This record gives sequence, C-alpha cells and structure tokens, in this order.
Amino acid sequence: MIVFDLETTGLPKAQGADLDLQPRITEFGAIKLNEKLEEIDKLEFLVNPGIPLEPIITKITGLTDNDLKDKKPFVAHLDEMIEFFLGERQLVAHNLPFDRAVLTFELERLERVTSFPWPPEQICTVEIGETIWNKKRKLGDIYLEITGKEHKGAHRSIADVRALIKIIEWYYSGSHLV
Repeated sequence: MIVFDLETTGLPKAQGADLDLQPRITEFGAIKLNEKLEEIDKLEFLVNPGIPLEPIITKITGLTDNDLKDKKPFVAHLDEMIEFFLGERQLVAHNLPFDRAVLTFELERLERVTSFPWPPEQICTVEIGETIWNKKRKLGDIYLEITGKEHKGAHRSIADVRALIKIIEWYYSGSHLV
C-alpha cells in the first residue's frame, strides 16, 4: 500500500483546459506500508515547478519560490517514482481524485501516463469518511477527532501522509477499510 500526498501550484482548471494551465507538483510525499500497516519505505521530494507560486499557495503550504528554485523538475524524479510504485496493489490519498489528477497532468506533460505503474486499487479516504460522517471532512478535522491532537505540519506532503496513516489505522480498526 502506498499512502501519498501532493502539494501543488493550485487547483485543476476545467476539464479540457490547456495542459500548461493545469497545476504542477511542488512537493511529493509517499510512504509504503506492509499488510500490518508498518512503514517499509518512504519517498519525498520538493519540485521546481518552473512557474512562480501564487501567494495563496505560499500561505497554505509555507513553501516559497525561493524554497523551490534550486530543486529539480518533476521529470528528474520520475524513475525513482516508477520504482517506488512498481508492483504495489493499493494507492491511498485523502481526496485522491485531486492528487491523481495533478500527478496525471505531470505525466501527460512527459507523455508517460499510460506507462506509469498505477496501483490497481485506488482508495480515497474522503469518500470513506463520507460514509462514516455523511459529509466530506478535511484531513486535519478527522485527525483531531480521532487523536485528540492538532495536525502539525498540515499542507506539507509527508506530514499529511503521516496524519493520513493514523486515519487509515483508525478506519481499519473500525472495519471501515478492509
């Protein structure tokens, strides 16, 4: 199982919008778990998106253009990502359609969408949560409810992944995720 999260330059535009207008990845974080939900591998990196960040993105993530200016572009991380994803059965994210869409945009720019080793089972924890609480909930709100603690490091990829793993453990313990 891979649990992952992205930070990006913004939100996806309307379907069919020019690919150059679609958001880019600024940060990637993923943790690979075994069947006991124990961490067995981790991949994280910052990305130079090649475009300036909007002030709202800096406000949300704390990332600045200066933080990213000396980082490698997405393509430089692709082989490492492929190796990390290869052979995995499950992909989990909070609001998976968003993260999958932005990763797909990056792969489309490189003409690599069809050759990427997407895990066949893809799980969105927002959707699981919706079946429990009858509404969509933010990662930090769920984390606070199940742990009694504020989510420190929110909107940074690996911190969000670690918070999500706690939520996944809770979902499994209540048989919400099997």
